[in-house]
Amino acid sequence: MDLTQWIILLKQDVVPALGCTEPVCVALCAAYAGQQLTGELHSITVQTNAGIYKNGMSAGIPNCPQVGLSWAAAIGGLLKNPQKQLQLLEDITQDTLSTAAKLVESDLVSVTVNQEISQLYVRCTLRSSQETVTAIIENAHTNLVHLEKNGHILLDCHSQSQNTGNESTITALKNMTVAEIRSIVDAVPVTELEFLMDGVQMNEDLAAYSQNAPTGVGIADALRGEIGSPLFANDLLNRILVKVASAAESRLDGCPLPTMSSSGAGTKGLVAILPVSETAAVLGVSREKTLRALAFAHLLNRYINAWIGKLSPMCSCVMASSTAASAAIAYLLGGSDEQIGWAIRNMSGTVTGMICDGGKVGCALKAATGSAAAWMCALTAVRNAALRPSDGICGETPEQCIQNMAHIGIHGMSRTDSEILSIMIKKNNSGAKH
Repeated sequence: MDLTQWIILLKQDVVPALGCTEPVCVALCAAYAGQQLTGELHSITVQTNAGIYKNGMSAGIPNCPQVGLSWAAAIGGLLKNPQKQLQLLEDITQDTLSTAAKLVESDLVSVTVNQEISQLYVRCTLRSSQETVTAIIENAHTNLVHLEKNGHILLDCHSQSQNTGNESTITALKNMTVAEIRSIVDAVPVTELEFLMDGVQMNEDLAAYSQNAPTGVGIADALRGEIGSPLFANDLLNRILVKVASAAESRLDGCPLPTMSSSGAGTKGLVAILPVSETAAVLGVSREKTLRALAFAHLLNRYINAWIGKLSPMCSCVMASSTAASAAIAYLLGGSDEQIGWAIRNMSGTVTGMICDGGKVGCALKAATGSAAAWMCALTAVRNAALRPSDGICGETPEQCIQNMAHIGIHGMSRTDSEILSIMIKKNNSGAKH
C-alpha cells in the first residue's frame, strides 16, 4: 500500500487559517490584484458565488472590528500580501483599517453574488486612476486561476487544479469505503502524523481565548459559567460543548488567533479535532492512538466533503466534520468497522438537513450541537444501538448514508439555498445591524 499520497493530502489539508475562510478568500483574491496595482486604490468590485457570499456576510475579520466581504476586499487590496495565503490578515494595521474605512464608507467597494455559479468563485477588480487589475480564485480558497492588468493577461490557468495530483487523490479517496480509510490510518507511520498535535494545541488555545476577552454574543461565557452546576455537569460531553462553542464563537467573531483547518475550512477543523482530542484525553489512550484518530477524522472529513461539495446548502461543519468526528470517537472507543459505520448511520439520521446560513458567531451553537450529536452517535453505535437501514434516509452501509446525505444537500435543498440567500441579501441591503 502506497501511503505517500495520503500523507501529502493530510499535510495539505490540515493547515493553519486565520479568520473565517470565506472573507479570507476574498481578501486573498483582492491582495493578488492589489499587488499589481501601483497607483492609489480608488475602487473595488467583487463578485462571488452564493456560498462565499453567505459565509462572508456576517463573519468577523481578525484584527478588525467590522464584518463582511466589503471590508475583507478593501483590507486585502491594501495589504497586497498574497504570499501570506490564509494568514494574510495578521498584517492588518490601524492605517490599513483607516484607509479601508474610507473606501467602504464611501461606497467604493461593491460586492455582488452570481447565483448561476455553483463552485467556489471570487472575482476582484481593483482600480486606480490609470490601472485596472482583476484576479479570480476558483474551486479552492487559495486557487488563483486568473490575473490580468489593463487587459494584459498575467496568469490564466482555469483548467488547472490548485494542487497538482490532488484531484486524483481525492477521487481515489471518494471511491474508497470507510473501512479502507481506516486501514490507511492504521498503516501510516505514526511519525508522519505528529504535526496533527499542532492542530490540537492551536484549537485548544482558540477555545480558551474567550476566557479572558469579550467575544461574540456570550455563548461560550453562558455555557462555561454553568460548568459544574446542577444544570451543566463537568463531564466529557459538556466540556466538548464548551470548547467547540468557545472556539467557533471566537473564530467567527474575528479572534486574532489562528485555527487548524480541515478540508479547506477552519470551523471544520475545530469540529473535527476538539471532540476527538477531548475524548482521547478522557480515555487516556496512547499518543499514537490519538494521532490515528485525528488522522481518521481529517481524512473522513475530506471524504464526506468530496461527496457533499465544498459549500453546501447544508451546514458541512455539522454534516461532514461532526460525522467524521463521530466515526473517530467510535474508533477511540474501540469500535469495529461495522460499529464505526453505525456511528455514521446514526449521524445521517440525526443531523441531516441543518441549513447553512453563512458564517457568524451563531455557528458556535450549530457546531456544539453537531459535536453533541457526534458523541451520542458514537457511544450508541459502539453499544450496538444502530438506527435501522430502513429509517428515513439511512442506508445499509456508511457509504450509502453519506451519499444519501449528499443527495439531499445537492439536489433536495437547492431551492432552500436560494431562499436563504434571498433573505440574507434583503437583510444586507436594508443595512441590518451586525
